[in-house]
Amino acid sequence: MSHITIIWSIVASSSLLLALMYGCVWILDRKARAALAFSFEALAIVLSVIVELGMMHASSPGEWGEWVRWNQVPVLMRTAALIAFIYFYFGTGRIWLMAAAVGSRVIIAVAGFIIDPNFNFSRIDSIDHTVFLGETVTTFGRAVTSPYQWFATLSAYLVLAFVADACVSLWRKGTPDARRKVVIIGGATFVSWALGVTYTQFMVYQAAKLPVLLSPPYLLVLAAMTFELSRDTLRASRLARELRASEARLELAASAAGFGLWSWDADRNRGWATAPAQAMLGMEHGERIDFTRLRSMIDASDLARIEGVWQDATGKGVEAEVQFRVRFPDGTTRMLAARGRSEADERGRLVSAHGVLRDVSEQIRAREENEELRRDLAHAGRVSVLGTLSSSLAHELGQPLGAILLNTEAAELLLQRPNPDLDEIRQILADIRRDDNRAAEVIDRLRKLLKRRQMDFIPVSVEALMADVVSLLKSDAINRHATIDCSSEQGLPMIRGDRVHLSQVLINLVMNGMDAVAELPPERRHVMLRARVDGRGFIEVSVGDSGTGIKPEHLQKVFEPFFSTKPNGMGMGLSVSHTIIDAHGGRLWAENGPQGGAVFLVTLPLPA
Repeated sequence: MSHITIIWSIVASSSLLLALMYGCVWILDRKARAALAFSFEALAIVLSVIVELGMMHASSPGEWGEWVRWNQVPVLMRTAALIAFIYFYFGTGRIWLMAAAVGSRVIIAVAGFIIDPNFNFSRIDSIDHTVFLGETVTTFGRAVTSPYQWFATLSAYLVLAFVADACVSLWRKGTPDARRKVVIIGGATFVSWALGVTYTQFMVYQAAKLPVLLSPPYLLVLAAMTFELSRDTLRASRLARELRASEARLELAASAAGFGLWSWDADRNRGWATAPAQAMLGMEHGERIDFTRLRSMIDASDLARIEGVWQDATGKGVEAEVQFRVRFPDGTTRMLAARGRSEADERGRLVSAHGVLRDVSEQIRAREENEELRRDLAHAGRVSVLGTLSSSLAHELGQPLGAILLNTEAAELLLQRPNPDLDEIRQILADIRRDDNRAAEVIDRLRKLLKRRQMDFIPVSVEALMADVVSLLKSDAINRHATIDCSSEQGLPMIRGDRVHLSQVLINLVMNGMDAVAELPPERRHVMLRARVDGRGFIEVSVGDSGTGIKPEHLQKVFEPFFSTKPNGMGMGLSVSHTIIDAHGGRLWAENGPQGGAVFLVTLPLPA
């Protein structure tokens, strides 16, 4: 076997192997378009080897010219594949230059099968032979170059212009990786293509009697591309190992924190979850996620909410978190929380989602227990307040009950007369009704304060709330020789809140104010209750006193549990009040007034 056959066969087989290998890379990863272009480039080298061997062993001018005609096919493939590789791998290059280079080569290939004998020669009169690598090969003897050959030369230089432009654009990015690609791939492509063009022109214009050697110059391009793609493959392999190690560390950290990792591929409707996440969903480790079964386990109302939250998050490109109930076949229920981020395609369609999953059943149970304890504590606070107000409340009830008794006795005396005054009796009955309603209101307020209940958020009038508190504390204020000055802006809007709990807060604050002025002379014992709109979407209620104020170091501590400035105080009233206002979305804090005394301020949000 000749040296030419051996060498060209090695080139063809190597190129074919590379074409198959990187073609498979593209099949496995359809986004690897540069690998597909490289596959076609290597396949074009294989076809060039076949054409070159055919030309070097041609036995007649007609056969040699026919091989020249067919040579346009691998040249077209090589041109298109090279330009596509540069464009996809570099990410640079002008579209119009690409279109011009490939389009001109398409015209040449089509015209080559129309013009006789081929596009490059008008006539081939004879062939000649020369010795190459110890073997006699065919060259052309006498031939006439085609007048259209300039167009083929222009097409070749358009490729060089595209490569140069793409290299300059990539070089300007300034990164070491980009400049390495320019030097290795761009340099090898420009040099090999320039050598190929120069050699072709010498042959076609008959400046030298040379065999057709088109594939050797392009082996340099193939080698450069192989080097860079192999480098990318090795880097991808290293990154994959690092990613697996990172995933293992992340999974370990998530598992230690009680989290499970999950992902979902919307296109293939496939899910993946770590062992902790599968355990939370009642699945065995390694079990395939069945979304139909999973959807049947989730409460229907939660399922609709989950879909709404994820669609909204996908549209906004933000993270989402949603809690949902999962019911298992044995009747048990878990509360899970999923947090993650979704990805959408260019049309806004959800394509994937990934995140973490955690079991929040115990947290919710603990939160409910804390809420129960808070309600118990608030109830105990109200009972304690009413115990403090017992003498005042007795007076509040004693007045209407005493008036009822007197009116009843007077009516009995009137009825004993021969001709009782019915108008006077009617007036006495009206007084009895009024006093009875007054006593009933006092008892109703006591019943509401004593009742243990959850918060019921309803529209509440701040003016009415303040009036109730002042009415309830009026007798106690009289007994303490203190005055409660209550005022508010006209036409305050309604708020949403729990009337009883808000009353408890104001009662605590007003009673604290009366305690703060207890040591002052009676004429200086003042408590001020004010309400206004603060202009920031809140109603501000303030309770001030004319006392000595709060020490600066105690301003933040007064809301801590069991902290009290009173000798016999338990330190729970302000702490409970702070919790109640927090539950209403408001704020409670203390200041010292500019004229002396303490001021407690409550802000409550206005309805949206």
